[in-house]
Amino acid sequence: RNDGAVGRFNVVMDCEGMGSKHSPSIAQVKTFFSVLQDHFPDRLGVLLAVNLSGLTSMLMKMVLPFVTEDVRAKIHIVPNDVEERREFFLQFMEEEEVPYYLGGKDDYMFDAEGYYRDTCVLEEEGIVEYRTSMPYHA
Repeated sequence: RNDGAVGRFNVVMDCEGMGSKHSPSIAQVKTFFSVLQDHFPDRLGVLLAVNLSGLTSMLMKMVLPFVTEDVRAKIHIVPNDVEERREFFLQFMEEEEVPYYLGGKDDYMFDAEGYYRDTCVLEEEGIVEYRTSMPYHA
């Protein structure tokens, strides 16, 4: 429990490898931003979009006008130049918190398979039903 205090979270969204075959649809991106602005507007610290390709950058430009001004002000495109990127990240976090592969000192790599190995309690049908029945996710 946090005794009534609301914490904030920062998101580093790495778009490396997002080309025409691996990019989400405009509808999926709009849903992502809708969830952020409708459910987490005060919890979101910043969203830092890294390694945007031309296509991903265009997709962001198409979707951002539909995002509220409060949330849009928290979304930042990180420069691709190594030194500019480093300086940009240091505005928001300590160098020890910046992922190593993005020029920082944090070498932690999340292992989703290991983390979630024993926590899934729904079968595939239950997951599909849950995803299609929830507002904003259907």
